[in-house]
Amino acid sequence: MIRLAIFIGYILLISCMEDIKRVFMYHGAEHKCINCIEHGMELTVENVRKSSRQHKRCGTSFLLFVMIVSIIFFAFIRVDSPVLRLFLRLALIPVIAGVSYELIRLAGRSDNGFVNLISKPGLMLQGLTTREPDDAMIEVGIASVEAIFDWRAYLAVEFAWTDTENKKGQV
Repeated sequence: MIRLAIFIGYILLISCMEDIKRVFMYHGAEHKCINCIEHGMELTVENVRKSSRQHKRCGTSFLLFVMIVSIIFFAFIRVDSPVLRLFLRLALIPVIAGVSYELIRLAGRSDNGFVNLISKPGLMLQGLTTREPDDAMIEVGIASVEAIFDWRAYLAVEFAWTDTENKKGQV
């Protein structure tokens, strides 16, 4: 629990820095862009602006899952030898990362009560690591998505998207 408090304290501390505030605004723009697409809307500044800053598959949520899963796993490692304890902790890193990855994937594709409950802490932490972006930041987010992802093809497949005027909604 001390590690968790240090992690959250660190995020709170750095969030006071002006440069980090801007980074968190760009992080918010990224989430808004992805949410816009995942809700079947055309990637425009207007649509992105209306989208949510919270995303269940966020890296921040993943880090929190890693911390919580590691606390649970390491609670069961009761070895007196510091060398063996270190070896076991290092050996469990891929297992912890894998379990955390599967939890974040489950959170992204499921909407049941239990999954929503275990996702809440990560979404709350995103309240610290994302900020509301300005339109210029949203445009950067859109350009970033367009550089790596054919969102139009995704919308065509997932939402039978053809007419941009019918896809302007609210998330």
